[in-house]
Amino acid sequence: MIKAKWYNSLRVQIVLLLTLALFPLAAVAIYQTNRVESESARNAELALLALTRSAAKEEELFIQRALGVARFFGTVVSDFMDDPVACSRDLERFIANNSNYSFMGVLPPSGVMTCSSAGGEFDATSGPYFEELMKTQQRMIVANRRGPLSQESIFNISEPFQVDGKFAGFISISIPHRGMPKASENLEELGLIELLTFNSNDEILTARNNLEKAQLEMPADRTVGNLRILSGLAFEGQNRNGERRTYTVVPIQGSGATVLGVWKTDESPIGSISSFVQPAVFPILMWVASMAVAMLSIYTLVLRHITHLRRNMDEFAESRSIQTSTYRGAMPNELQSLARNFDRMTDDIVREEAELEDMVREKNVLIKEVHHRVKNNLQLISSIMNMKIRAAQQEETKSVLMRLQDRVLSLASIHRDLYQSRHGGMANVGALVTDIVENSVEVAAASDSSVKIDTDIDPVLLYPDQAVPLALLVAEGMTNSLKYIGSSDAEKPFILVSLKQNGAECVLTIRNSIGIAADVESTGLGTKLINAFSVQLGGKISLEEEETTFTLRLHFMIEEFVPDGRDF
Repeated sequence: MIKAKWYNSLRVQIVLLLTLALFPLAAVAIYQTNRVESESARNAELALLALTRSAAKEEELFIQRALGVARFFGTVVSDFMDDPVACSRDLERFIANNSNYSFMGVLPPSGVMTCSSAGGEFDATSGPYFEELMKTQQRMIVANRRGPLSQESIFNISEPFQVDGKFAGFISISIPHRGMPKASENLEELGLIELLTFNSNDEILTARNNLEKAQLEMPADRTVGNLRILSGLAFEGQNRNGERRTYTVVPIQGSGATVLGVWKTDESPIGSISSFVQPAVFPILMWVASMAVAMLSIYTLVLRHITHLRRNMDEFAESRSIQTSTYRGAMPNELQSLARNFDRMTDDIVREEAELEDMVREKNVLIKEVHHRVKNNLQLISSIMNMKIRAAQQEETKSVLMRLQDRVLSLASIHRDLYQSRHGGMANVGALVTDIVENSVEVAAASDSSVKIDTDIDPVLLYPDQAVPLALLVAEGMTNSLKYIGSSDAEKPFILVSLKQNGAECVLTIRNSIGIAADVESTGLGTKLINAFSVQLGGKISLEEEETTFTLRLHFMIEEFVPDGRDF
């Protein structure tokens, strides 16, 4: 049985065709899914940014209030500059009544503070930001782990003020970190880890938890300055401990400060939506469902019926057994028609083969009968000739009749083998040649019984077109060998007959000894007959005469039976 190629399978081709048909739908589904995912991610970012703004509202209020206080005091500070003692007393009273602030003072361009909530005189020229403040004359918010006056961790707001339209210094307000609000439990449940604020100089101002731990939650691949570029956005990255985090960046309007929210990625809205919505999930599920329905439909409606029909065809081809479908009612109409046509075809084939077998059997009987009758007629002719031989008075007449009788008997032997043959009209010329040699020796035995006969004959099968001329050629060859056989005084006369087959080639050899023999008149008829029979065989004959032997050798090819045109 020829092994079928796997890609020619109906299942494979249906899967490929359905996949090709579903590809545009899958592309649209992926596009829509990506679009939904992008919109969902953007909505999640906006929601997360809103949560961050809400969480940073208290920091924003602290800073905005401090800025408001600084701006207000900047408008009236000119009334207090002439009396530093009263100014310091009023500022000290203000700080005492507002626990959210730890220090407030007026920083003139000279750097010597005479009006402050701490009282006394304080030289700020040695401060790390003094020169930058005086140079830029712009608002500045900085952090200090140990304030020079309050001696605690603070962040300081310096707001410039003017007197008579000219720069007159800064109003400095310090806000202690201890007063900053803590993260609410609701935000922590949503995944908030840390809430940081940083200034325009990339310094961390505040942290909801611990400033040292807050440094570890910063993005590992971004600086604080780069984060200000992403204001109003959300992104994912790794912190400095290598943990995955979601970051949100929200600016505090009007202050120059920025809020950074740090969220757990697996609990943030972005992470949960990204892990839940996958673009390929819907197309794959659609493809799997379509393939399952298609395969079930194909198997139920087509494949199981075709498999049953194929099994019936195989059994019919191998053993001519006919199996009728028992569930034909479940077949589609087209397959029922195919099954009925197959059943009708098998009935016709079986009936026609039976008729052909009867015809072949009848023909074989007739052919055998013909060969049998021809053989009987030839034997009758041989018997008549035998009567004539006994009645003949002349030896020459007897010799001629005996040679004719040998030819007739050779033909009778061929027809006998043909009607007894079990090889489809082919005759075993090996056995036939053996019979001819034995018959020829029996005829010659009456005159000379000292002839030694050696045979080496293969069982060669030939059609009658070649078997008849070969048998007649062997008979003529034996007649000539027995006619001209002779030997020296020291040797016994012999005849060697050989018929060998090598594939489609056959070689017939008849060799006899020669020597001192009786003077026998030659008519040349035997040689002419031998040449004529070799032509009928389509072979090549050669005659070799040596000092003590004479050899007849025939080469011919076995031919297939070619019927006449009228036989068709």
